[in-house]
Amino acid sequence: MDDQATVAPHKPLSAEFWSSHSLEYEEVFGKDPGRVAAVHTWLSHLPPKSHVLDCGCGTGIPVAQTIADSGYHYYGIDMAAGMVELCQQRVPEASLEVANMLSYTPTRTFDGVVASLSFMELSYEEHVEMARKWFQWLRPGGLFLLCTITTEEPGNTDGGYGDNSHSSFDRAAGCASAVTAKFMGNEVLVTLFTQPGWVSLLEGAGFEIVSEKTDFVVLDDAPDEPRLYIIARKPEGN
Repeated sequence: MDDQATVAPHKPLSAEFWSSHSLEYEEVFGKDPGRVAAVHTWLSHLPPKSHVLDCGCGTGIPVAQTIADSGYHYYGIDMAAGMVELCQQRVPEASLEVANMLSYTPTRTFDGVVASLSFMELSYEEHVEMARKWFQWLRPGGLFLLCTITTEEPGNTDGGYGDNSHSSFDRAAGCASAVTAKFMGNEVLVTLFTQPGWVSLLEGAGFEIVSEKTDFVVLDDAPDEPRLYIIARKPEGN
């Protein structure tokens, strides 16, 4: 790490927190046309009736609902039982499981895998691990959709998120660890990558980048978010 400041240990919000705040979360983040558009673009590259996995289904709004309404077979996991319960109500045809993505082992491979704003509390090392898992869970030729929030290098506040002034920034990896962010009344530590950092991470896991798109999302009752959407392919023969 370039910055030698001590990095505070990650203390992710608990499954119980997410369960108890599920409706509040849906109220703030459920209306998200940018994510819906990204999901539709990703689905347009997949065969009809594809089987897709959502890593962090939340309440099912808007990602699960968009996928299921488009005629695809939807599978979702989330560590919060309350989120999974709501998702099942919102999308009755969904195949859901209460599971932590870090320890989850699927029983099949998928045509598509999506991870959308569900992993930022993970450490840098856990991000590397998840990129490899997303790759493994896809069939050859399958497509991964990433929706995340990006950061900038320390000292550059244009389009940045949270307070990375005291974080540890690895310029080679394009990653800021222990970024302080306000979320639903809580101060949390998140790990954020620059756009080139995400490209490098996914390519390092074996992906081929299909497309990249950036956006800036303004949400009610939440900080503005510099968004990144990446579609990446697992090459045939892998």
